[in-house]
Amino acid sequence: MSASAEPRDIRRGMGLMTLGMLLFATNDALVKAHMGALSVAQALGVRGIFATIGVAAFLMASGTRLTLAGYWHPLVVGRSLAEGLAVFFLFQALWRMPIGDVTAVSQSMPLFLLPIAVLVLGEKVSPVQWALVILGFIGIVLIAKPASAGFDPAIGLAIGTTICFVLRDVTVKFIPPHIASATVTFSTVSVVMAAALALATIQGLGPMGVKQTGMLGLAGLLLAAGQAAIITALRMAPVSQVGPFNYTKTAFAVVIGILFFGERPDLITAAGIGLVALSGILIASGLGRPRA
Repeated sequence: MSASAEPRDIRRGMGLMTLGMLLFATNDALVKAHMGALSVAQALGVRGIFATIGVAAFLMASGTRLTLAGYWHPLVVGRSLAEGLAVFFLFQALWRMPIGDVTAVSQSMPLFLLPIAVLVLGEKVSPVQWALVILGFIGIVLIAKPASAGFDPAIGLAIGTTICFVLRDVTVKFIPPHIASATVTFSTVSVVMAAALALATIQGLGPMGVKQTGMLGLAGLLLAAGQAAIITALRMAPVSQVGPFNYTKTAFAVVIGILFFGERPDLITAAGIGLVALSGILIASGLGRPRA
């Protein structure tokens, strides 16, 4: 999408990106509320069945040509497995921690992407961008509170989620251009589903009721709808315009945590969430980006 998009399309793109984040946050909440005694792999696999069906339906309905050329390319599969491992860590963290805290940390990808951009991709990072990275990491420390009695080691799972998401995004840089983005998207949901179901089968499948299956299925459909909203948003407006709205997910997660899980972040945690979100938004908006 070019930077010359019409203002109306840009506003729609912003709205769709925000909608996508709301759907993602709701999907996480449904998993947190209804995973119960299931293994993470089984919950991820059941959700994945519905997500795969939903993504395939969207691609067909939108007229997107879905080709399996490149589906089994090592980088495409590797990206999908990185996504799967990230979601595995995310589900584990959601089971143990407040949804707002987990979401804020897992949304801190730009803080990790910048150092990797320097070390792996050879990109230049300005002092302002490094300062924003440090600010974001201070936010993560405030959320984790490692020196307090309330420190939860599960914060490591949330950080692991972020690192895997970063590896997923960096991999995209190396995927051959002839492999369509639709193929990559479909591979992500379907490979994660297959891997999760295989692991769940090895671990032993637990019993599931109709309600639990329905709620995890709904989570999968919301995940697919969120993917569709983001794809459409990125087609309508420049990434620089809609990208920062990715951080609305943190706000949605905090509100959901308060309203439905009785979570009340203390002042230090709230400050940490704010710093992580602020630094991420500023990095995503291009503040301090070196000029070509």
